[in-house]
Amino acid sequence: MIGSVMQFAAIVILLGIGSVMDIRTRELPNWISVIITLLAIINFRLENLLGIIVAVIFFSVALATGKIGGGDVKLIAALSVACGLWGSFALLLFAQIAMLVFYAGNYIFQKINGKTASKSLPFVPFIFIGYLASKLIF
Repeated sequence: MIGSVMQFAAIVILLGIGSVMDIRTRELPNWISVIITLLAIINFRLENLLGIIVAVIFFSVALATGKIGGGDVKLIAALSVACGLWGSFALLLFAQIAMLVFYAGNYIFQKINGKTASKSLPFVPFIFIGYLASKLIF
């Protein structure tokens, strides 16, 4: 129990740091993904490796569209090992929903003010939201 709380807290801190860095620079340093992967060892179960399936799907979409950054892919891979298959699916689902809601709200706000909404958004903050939401459910 203590290990899972420590793992959760450490990942939350790392995702918070990563979110700020992604917002400011649109880049995510590799050390964040490496540490999250190492944190997956705390509560490691063999079935958590099935989470890699989600990472492979995410990587395939990134490769096909060219719209997803490499740091996001590495972060999803690291979180997939920590969260397992269903936790990873939930994480990505909630991240996508959060991004869609934010983008829709931003688009409407920008249109009202006569501006054009940016099509490029940092994804790590939404991964952070997805992680928190998935942990509340799973």
